[in-house]
This record gives sequence, C-alpha cells and structure tokens, in this order.
Amino acid sequence: MKKFLEIAVLAVLSIAIAYGSIYISDMNDDFFSVNSVSEKSLLAQKVEGYDSVALTYYKVYSKGNFIGVITDLEYVNSLIDKTYHEDYEQDFPDTSMTFGEDVYIMEVSGFYRVENIDDKIFEYLKNNMGLGIYTNVIDFSTNDGIYASIYVEDINDFYDARDLFLENFISSEELYKLSNNQHPSDLTSVGTQSIAFRVQEKITAHKGVVHPSKVMMNMDEVLEYLCFGENEERSYHVVKAGETLQGVGFNYGDMTPTQIMMLNKDKITSVDQILEEGMILNVTYFTSPITVVVTKERLTIEDVYPDTPLYIEDNTLYEGTSVVQQKEENGSAYALYEEIWVNGYLLRGTKKSESIITQPVQGIIQVGSKVKPNVGSGFFRWPIDNPMITCSWYCYPGHQALDLQNMYNRYDNIYAADNGTVIANSYDDISGYYVVIDHNNGYQTYYGHMYRQSTLKVGDTVLKGEIIGTIGATGLATGPHVHFEIRVDGVKKDVCDYTNCDALPRG
Repeated sequence: MKKFLEIAVLAVLSIAIAYGSIYISDMNDDFFSVNSVSEKSLLAQKVEGYDSVALTYYKVYSKGNFIGVITDLEYVNSLIDKTYHEDYEQDFPDTSMTFGEDVYIMEVSGFYRVENIDDKIFEYLKNNMGLGIYTNVIDFSTNDGIYASIYVEDINDFYDARDLFLENFISSEELYKLSNNQHPSDLTSVGTQSIAFRVQEKITAHKGVVHPSKVMMNMDEVLEYLCFGENEERSYHVVKAGETLQGVGFNYGDMTPTQIMMLNKDKITSVDQILEEGMILNVTYFTSPITVVVTKERLTIEDVYPDTPLYIEDNTLYEGTSVVQQKEENGSAYALYEEIWVNGYLLRGTKKSESIITQPVQGIIQVGSKVKPNVGSGFFRWPIDNPMITCSWYCYPGHQALDLQNMYNRYDNIYAADNGTVIANSYDDISGYYVVIDHNNGYQTYYGHMYRQSTLKVGDTVLKGEIIGTIGATGLATGPHVHFEIRVDGVKKDVCDYTNCDALPRG
C-alpha cells in the first residue's frame, strides 16, 4: 500500500511538470507561480484544494501589477456589459465595454481550486480605471513612430475640429478647393492667396479601447487639443481704453494682429476691429501637436528707386548752392512672392517675378561745385527692403513712429531714407542702438533697435539708400524691427503722411 501511494504522488507530480502548470508555493500565502516564477497578487486569494483534472484560470494584470486570478471570465464579462448599459451607454451608444487598455489577461491552467474573488477583481478594475470603452483613436506620427494619440466619441468631431484648426491658416474656400485638387488662378490684382497646404505629420484613425474619462466628447475639446496639445497654460489680456491689436501683440512676444484674431474668433472678426475696454483676449501662442505648412502667393506693388541723383556742375552758381533741374520720382512694379507659412508664422519668402509699371525718374541737380550733397529732397524711401508694418502711429499709447519688419530677412540692412547728415549715433534702454539723420531741410529721421552700433560718425554725410546699419532688437524690443520716425522741425509726425503705407502689408 505504501509503495502504491508513492507511485501515485510521483504520477501527479509528473503530470504537473508536463503541463508546466501553476502551483502553490505556500497554501496560506497569496502567491501563484508559473514555470517556477512566484508572484504576489494584489488582492488576497486563497487556494481551496486540488483537482485531478487541470482547470483553466485567467491571471489579471493592471498597469503591470498582478491583481488576482479570475475563475469565471464569462461572468466578469457579464458584469462589464451590465456596467456599460447602466452607466455609459447613453454617452457612448452603439459600442461596448471591455477590459481597459492597461489590463492584460493571461490564460493559464492548474490542478488547484482557487478562491473565487471575481467580484472583487471586477470592482477593483472598475474603481481603478481598469475598464475601457471601444471608441475612435486618432494617432499622430512621424517616420519615428506615433508620438501622440487622442480618443474621440464621434469621429466627425475630429474632422470638423481639424478643418476649423486649418482655417486658422487658410480660408475655408481655399481649403475646400485645394482639398479637391482645384488650383487657384493666377493673381491679377494686389493680394494674397494660398496655393498649397499640408499637415507635416501623419494622422490615422482606427478603433481602440480607453477609459471613458479619456474620451473627448465634443468638437470644442478636440479643437482645444489641436491648438495647444497638452499645454494647459493660457495667457489672457484685459483690453485697456484706446488699445489696438497691434499694441496688445507688442506686449506679448510681438504677436501679430492676425494671430490674436485666430485665437479669439468669437470676439475678433477683423485685424482693424476697434477693441472694447474690458474685453478679455486669449494671447497664448499655438503649441499644436501638428504642423500646418501653407504655401502662399503674394502680389504687391513695390517702389522702384531711381539711381542716385545726377549732380551737374554749373560754374554760374555759387559754391554750395544748387538747383533741381529734374525732380526724382520713384517708379513702381508688380512683384510676385512665394511664401512659406508654418502654423501661422512666415518662414520665408522668395520673389518669383517682377513687372515694371512705371519707370523711376533719376533726379538731376545743378550744383555750384562737385560736393557730396547733404540736403535731402524731402522725398523718402523705406529704410528697409520688403517692409511690413508691425506697429503703426499710436498702435499703443505713446507710440509716435512706425515699426517696420523685413518680411523675409529679419536682420537685413537699414538704409538712409534721404540724403543728410548723421547727428546722433548712440544707445539707450528704450531704442537700443539708434541713428538720427538731419536732412538739412527741416526733416530728421530716426532709426531704432539696430543690431549693433552703426559705423557712421556724427557729422558724416549719407546718401539716400546708403546702408547705415542692420536690423536688430536691442533696447525694449520683442523682435527684430526698425523703429522709424520722421520729425519736422523737431516734431514727430505720422510716417504714413509722408510715405505710401497703404501699399504695405501689416503683421
């Protein structure tokens, strides 16, 4: 009889080894092990005995932690299904519920009878985000793989929010036409049009499982994510009396009126809109998880500057006197630029073509002797190439100047707006490095925020169009630009009264 018992025990052990099944290391501890690797379950669970026939169990892991063993998976699935119908079906119709995205179920077999704690395991999962809903998953990826995912209840909410976000950078009409391979006609009048767009990253939609609390339930939530990603910080500005969009943007990283309008479409419908005192504006930069690249064409009319005036000696005139024989005049030309914009910011621009409208007229001046003239004509050129107005006369209180930015080369040259004499070349905390030119005819011009101090000396004579420095952001400036003033008899005047501001774009 003793020999028979020994044989029976060996047979049971052999079967257990052959199956590689779970065994209990200690009848009184909450340990289970597979292939000789022991694990402590999070929930207390006892072994109640052994069977001669192998049974099937389901080990449950949540976020990498071993929770316990389910004895009746069908029963637990029925509890999940009941929870869906009672708690979630109204918000998530026509779908179903299952174990959460961080839950892993491993089927195993063993010769023991384990305590049934299926209800406890279910309650643990329910209370610890261990259940998930089948819903729409949107993945954002590059060649390096998926870098972000969101979940949306209605897939149309995503597509609607995506199109609204794109309309921050391209009009709805242009979006529709370009999406349907309708290329726009050539520009025949001054203006801008989008000729192509793309989202730099790959966006794919599929079904997946996630806890209901992580699902975006409406278009506004999706749009907020597309604008700012995971960034939850927002900056707001309370409008003061007399403020303009240009002035507001100047105080928040030199944001353009267009950018502020994009962020406040419910309140701002035009970059020229008069702001109401007390209006609260969102002035948060986009921190979008996607990159929208728009290619635009811009047709503009540019000044064509004449050559330096021709000075003809006249021995009938006294030295130091002069007579204008032919007044100089700027010409004009249509210029077509191709621009690349990234999430609303101009990255670069390239001139594609130019067509002369009117030829410039070179000035002819009779002088009593051949000297380098220091008297201006009172006819000004722009102090930079590709000028864009970023802050006009009184765009914020006290601003008596014109802020100009080179659209395509932020740190390009600064030119003398007319002939004259340098009367100041210095630095202060507001204007940074600056130069003042006296045109010896009642006019003076002022150039602020230069990159470095000009090489000119006080007393130097400069000709119109001569390089006097480079664009910078020294002093009190949030970005590279030129603070340009025209003074008449020492009084600051609106530059646009003496130049053609209407032809310039505004940032």
